[in-house]
Amino acid sequence: MSNGLAIAAITAVFKNLLEDGLVQNAALSSMGNVLVTTLPPDQISIGVDGQPQLNLFLYQVAQNRNADLGKSDRNQPVCHQTSIEEDALPPLAINLHYVLTAYGNKDFQTEILLGYVMQLMHQTPVLSNARIRAALNHVATINRSGLLAQAIESTSVEALTEELDQVRIAPNLFNTEQMSRLWSLFQSSYRPSIAYEVSMVLNESQKSLVKSSYNSQMLYQPRINKVTASPSTNGEIVAGSSLIIYGKNLKGDVTRLRINEEENLLEPQIVEHNRILFKLPQNLQAGVQKVQVVHQQLYKYKNDEDLEVVSNEQTFVLHSIIDDNLTLALQD
Repeated sequence: MSNGLAIAAITAVFKNLLEDGLVQNAALSSMGNVLVTTLPPDQISIGVDGQPQLNLFLYQVAQNRNADLGKSDRNQPVCHQTSIEEDALPPLAINLHYVLTAYGNKDFQTEILLGYVMQLMHQTPVLSNARIRAALNHVATINRSGLLAQAIESTSVEALTEELDQVRIAPNLFNTEQMSRLWSLFQSSYRPSIAYEVSMVLNESQKSLVKSSYNSQMLYQPRINKVTASPSTNGEIVAGSSLIIYGKNLKGDVTRLRINEEENLLEPQIVEHNRILFKLPQNLQAGVQKVQVVHQQLYKYKNDEDLEVVSNEQTFVLHSIIDDNLTLALQD
């Protein structure tokens, strides 16, 4: 992340998206002005005569695992040729975790607000460069004395927009226990909320320029230790049955399986870091089979080729299915 304003910029763009959506929605006109803030929940109080309010709070910043370059053990990231400039740094991709809370002092205000906001966010899974640029221009001009507007003056809207290459928004549908834990951290009274994760893939700064042979995105190599039949199949591996792969680093942003070096990849049913459950195709012939775990890129950096990282091959024996009716016919 070459520009320290990236986090604040995304929060401002998210806030602007909410404000525009509320203004343009005619169904919300009966509520009057809805205030949109970005404050910690314990700093918000709404009285009897208070106006309805949406609060967007950034409660966690996490590093995208594809850009986590700090580990140096046996499972070191796998990349292609790493010929880089002496002072080159990899881009820092981060995930921003927000909780969006509705406040109201009348019946159904919070429910209506949350409903329309969820619909708005569902229709806006990606923040385009054009939307980011428009929102930042709005922030920089609407209140020139504001803290963020003054900070933007030290750089430029164009430079900041150019850095924010891909910005995706996805809901985190927490269960009751997870939401309760979150609000206990806030030390504030619970209000109806929904959590969102904003994933940013940021372009490199000039000091992070790399030679063309370097692939800036690194993926951790998965390793298969063993393959077993699912308990539901009574230990027998046949076409169409379920198998379990045990190993390390099995879960990637996009995890697929390759059987016998085929081009078509299988999508597993359950993926965990040390376990994968998947179902075999029905058309496999009996005999020795090979399986590999394949990790693919979730995002693609500019000028990067498609990159996938594969595990070691592990073999298993596929048994033929004995047709009891055919056996009886042969005996007769």
